[in-house]
Amino acid sequence: MKIVVIKIGGATLDAPDILSQIAESIKGITENYFPIIVHGGGKDIARQLDLQNKEYSFVEGMRVTDAHTVGIVQMVLSGDVNKRIVNALQTSGVKSIGISGVDCGFLIASRMLVKGRDIGFVGRIDAIDLTIIDLCKTNGIVAVVSPISRDTGGNIYNVNADLAASEIAKKCRAEHLVFVSDVPGVKIDNTVKSVIKISEIEAFITSGQITGGMAPKVRGAAEAVLAGVKQVHICGWAGSGTLSNELARSTMTGTVILQ
Repeated sequence: MKIVVIKIGGATLDAPDILSQIAESIKGITENYFPIIVHGGGKDIARQLDLQNKEYSFVEGMRVTDAHTVGIVQMVLSGDVNKRIVNALQTSGVKSIGISGVDCGFLIASRMLVKGRDIGFVGRIDAIDLTIIDLCKTNGIVAVVSPISRDTGGNIYNVNADLAASEIAKKCRAEHLVFVSDVPGVKIDNTVKSVIKISEIEAFITSGQITGGMAPKVRGAAEAVLAGVKQVHICGWAGSGTLSNELARSTMTGTVILQ
C-alpha cells in the first residue's frame, strides 16, 4: 500500500473541532494509503511554558530549548497533543498508536547548531529505524508521531516537526508528503500556485515571491522529492475532505511540488 506522510502543524490543531475532522479525513484515505501522521504543537507548548512562567525565545524559527524546557516540550507533544489525536482517531474507528522518535529507536538525533549557535536540546535527525512503522503497516495501525527524539547516549531532543516529517517520508520513499499548514498553499502573485517545479523554486525566492518561513518549507519539499518522495503538498485545512481532495490532482486546492 502506498505511504503518505502527513504533517499537521500546531496552529491547525489549535482550531476548534479540528480533531474530529482530522480523524474523518484520515479515515477517508486509509483504503488506498497507509498514513503516517507527524504533528507539531507549538501553541500548546507556549501555553504550558507560560503557565510555568518559563521564558523562551526563537532563533531562525527554532525554539531555544534548555534541559527544563525539553522536558515540558516532551510532556506536551508526546503526552497531551499526541494522545488527543490518537483518541480522535480511535473515536472515528481508526486503529492508531501514538509514538515518538524515542520509541524503538525510531528517530536518532543529534544536537543542531543554527548558524553555528548552540540553542540547547534542539535536534536534527541522523538515522531512522523503521521497525515500528513496519509493524504498524503490517497490522493496519496508523502511527501518530511526536517528533521528540533521542541520541545514542539517551539525551532527549526537540525536533522540528517539518524536518521530522520530511526525513520520515524520504526514508519510507513515501508516495506523498503533505504539509497541512495555516496557509492555503504557496502564493505567487497573491494566488495559490497549484504546481511548482523544483527548477522554479530558487527564482521565486530570489524575486521575493516566496518569503519568510515558506522558503525553507519549499526547499525542504524539493529535497524530499529529489530523495524519492513522489509529490510534496502544501495546503491549508478545509474540512474532513481535505486529505482525499489534496491527494487527487483534479480536486486539490493547495500547492504540489514536483521534479
